[in-house]
Amino acid sequence: MSKAEEYAAFLDPIHLFRGIDEDGLFAFAECLREVSFEEDAVIFEEGEKVEKFYLIYKGKVKVTRKGKGQKSAVFTRGDYLGEEALLSRKRRVASSTQVEAKSDVVLLELPASCFDEIPKAITYMLENLKISVISRRLIAEKHFDWVHENEVIYFLVRKHPILFWRRTFFPFFFAIIGVTSFLYWSLNTRALDSYWTFGILAMVVSFFWTIWIWADWRNDYYIVTNQRVIWLEKVIGIYDSRQEANLDEVLSVSTNTDAITQSIFNYGKVTVRIMVGGIELDYTPHPHQAKYLIEELQQRTKIAEKQQTKEQIKQAIIEKLKNPNPAATKKRKPPPKKKTWREMLFPKKKRYTLKQRYEQGDDIIYRKHWIVLLRLFGIPAVVSLFFLLFFFNQLYLIWAKSSEALSLSLVALMGLATLISIGSAFYQYVDWSNDIFKVSKDKIFDIDRKPLAAERSRSAPIENIESLEYKRSGFFSIFFNYGTVYIRIGADNFEFEDVRDPASVQQDINRRYVEHLHKKKESDAKKERSQMIDWLVAYYQGADEFQTLEKKIQAEEEERLENENQEE
Repeated sequence: MSKAEEYAAFLDPIHLFRGIDEDGLFAFAECLREVSFEEDAVIFEEGEKVEKFYLIYKGKVKVTRKGKGQKSAVFTRGDYLGEEALLSRKRRVASSTQVEAKSDVVLLELPASCFDEIPKAITYMLENLKISVISRRLIAEKHFDWVHENEVIYFLVRKHPILFWRRTFFPFFFAIIGVTSFLYWSLNTRALDSYWTFGILAMVVSFFWTIWIWADWRNDYYIVTNQRVIWLEKVIGIYDSRQEANLDEVLSVSTNTDAITQSIFNYGKVTVRIMVGGIELDYTPHPHQAKYLIEELQQRTKIAEKQQTKEQIKQAIIEKLKNPNPAATKKRKPPPKKKTWREMLFPKKKRYTLKQRYEQGDDIIYRKHWIVLLRLFGIPAVVSLFFLLFFFNQLYLIWAKSSEALSLSLVALMGLATLISIGSAFYQYVDWSNDIFKVSKDKIFDIDRKPLAAERSRSAPIENIESLEYKRSGFFSIFFNYGTVYIRIGADNFEFEDVRDPASVQQDINRRYVEHLHKKKESDAKKERSQMIDWLVAYYQGADEFQTLEKKIQAEEEERLENENQEE
């Protein structure tokens, strides 16, 4: 295989080159030339004028950025460096990053001569590169605490701006009414002040409404890293949620840009399907580019898993050869921590009075949203407060010997009514508190226990989940971010009703589902590896015996043939 063929095979899955025809791909491959750097060598110095564009062919490169966003990242095979060299050919710009080799690396350089040799392919690739650079600039500005240390953000975008402009229709319409009212009534000398004030108020409301829509649009992000796909949504002062799917559990990625406006303005829906649900990234700018990138990173994940499996098998074989018959061992448990006299007299207890999501050991527990509690608890609480205030008021009037005081029998009856209403309010709270949904490592539970009644509980193995979805129906459920998660398990259906941030609940269940499957898969793989290694080690240890036996059989066969020849 020639170098050009190797490079073409390397370029083919990279999202920057997706869509380029075969001739253009080979034209790129023929232009590239290898450049090597030793470990710790500086490739780009911060402040240095960038003049070369590189693709990482072998090894790892550490990139240290300036800005508020992700400070450092480790790029690997298939990533690129020096995009400024392509986008600013006439005016070289200073690099805002420090790039150094984390290991011995081989880079593929795209010489400047290629710009004139393959202009059509270069132009196509530059359009893809501009999209990636927009993400890189935003990555340098935004910081996310939940990004792992070894996680690299590749794609970070807000929803398409057309969504913002669509949402400003009503504020804009309201502003026109305000301006029209203000001008009309201000020019009319007989106008009432209230109408003039209405115009001012309408303009102010529409202005702040537009600001709120703008801030809300800027707080929603679609993110693709080397580990997961994420939809980050935040409504200022109301809620925020994060939906995510690990790349190793993605089953398919598809795009939908069927509307005319979507095709013209280059946005659409990217649907990421996973084992028990999915994520729909609506109003995604450049949806096809996002799809190609997710597929590329998913393929990298699979290759990395295969490499890791090979290393594990290799290491296991070495350990088995060093110690063919290891003795069974048992680890000693650490002694329990001694409690002080204060801890024994006043043990600390975790209280979950109003928490809607909390963890106990390995279990995640959900209660219904506080709006449900308010709906059940609110009326008895208000009635209790009214009765209580009235009861104490009557006690005060009786103590003051006022003529407005009621009789003692009526006051006693009022006290009884107060106790009943307080008891009703407390009953509603206990009923809300006892109605829980639980996700353990291997099961899901729907538990309902009425006060002073038997507990009703349903459970099902988490590995039997067939589908997961959630719905938020109605203004209040969307505004306060609560809804129902629907879990289908065979012929049975579970409903986690009115839980806070149902998207996060769905992700919790999905995460436990994936963890359980991975654990089971790893256990099965470990057994298979162990069995295979035993066979390999047995063959290795018995190789001399096999050779001796083979020689013996061969000698017997030769002796038999010789005897037959002599008889003839």
